[in-house]
Amino acid sequence: MRRGVGATNAQLGVILLAVALAALPAMLLTGRLSNRAAPHLVWLTLAIFGVAGVLPAFASSRWLLFVFLLLAGAGSGALDVAINARANSLETVGSIRVMDGMHALYSAGVVVGGVGTGLLRRAGAHPSAILGGVCAVVLLVAAANARAAALPVTPVRQTALVGPLLVVGAVFAVSALLESGVEAWSALLLESGLHSSPAVSGLGPGLFAAGMVTGRGLAQRLAPTSTASRMAVSGAAAGIGLGLSAATTQPAVAVAGIFIAGCGLALSVPTLFRLAGRLGAAPAISTVAVVGYVGFLVGPPVIGGVAGATSLRGGFVFLAGVGALLVASVPILGRLRRESPA
Repeated sequence: MRRGVGATNAQLGVILLAVALAALPAMLLTGRLSNRAAPHLVWLTLAIFGVAGVLPAFASSRWLLFVFLLLAGAGSGALDVAINARANSLETVGSIRVMDGMHALYSAGVVVGGVGTGLLRRAGAHPSAILGGVCAVVLLVAAANARAAALPVTPVRQTALVGPLLVVGAVFAVSALLESGVEAWSALLLESGLHSSPAVSGLGPGLFAAGMVTGRGLAQRLAPTSTASRMAVSGAAAGIGLGLSAATTQPAVAVAGIFIAGCGLALSVPTLFRLAGRLGAAPAISTVAVVGYVGFLVGPPVIGGVAGATSLRGGFVFLAGVGALLVASVPILGRLRRESPA
């Protein structure tokens, strides 16, 4: 993509900011549209994202790539809020649990998409063909969801106080910082910090994603419903796993710690979205998502700065300490959960 539009690495870094620039306002707008389009938000945003996601492959200039990434970012942000709002509605109306399973499938999709794209590229498939295939699948799913749009949804409740949403969003941002930091730096810790081979270092982000799938899959059936208990487990597992990775000199132990951290962090995002839904349905979910998204943006550079000032191990010690912040948030989140509407 960079070569296709003649961009330098620095220019591409700026161009890629278009995704975040468009995603944040799209999240807020989608939450506010839920009153009018609640039964149709999922399939509409799926269709928009499916079409917009394939456009960057056809960019012929840097400006056109920037515009196409704006559209893809807007579609991604809108879809994120629409799906989580729909899951919250189904849980509230039907008294069923779908949030953890839905996020488990998302994590599984990340793994399958990353591995599958690599295999297809190795087999000689063109990026535009790969994106076109993904677009077709997304549009088929959108069509299937359009047929299910008649399922019940909850009426939107407006949250009286912004403060509780900012608290939940801040905890979300802490979790997102942890997740993005491990994804960005785990391979480098294994390769440069522990001198493992590239084949072993690649297991870092791979097994972290596998841990997310495992944790969310188990949470769908086994995890307690208590917000406080789930966040305590999430923060403790993240802190212990990342502390283990920072302390060990054995790559296998570090990989195990990264997997443990993934299993723990798997609980946090579904839990926080569920709590946001209780505080104010789709508008609250969109607000929390926007605040939390900041963590994904600042995570890699923050950890990079800490690692640069200390070492890669120091960066992971910092991450382990951030995991402790999730545990520290438990009393506040527990109080918000007790005060939320039934």
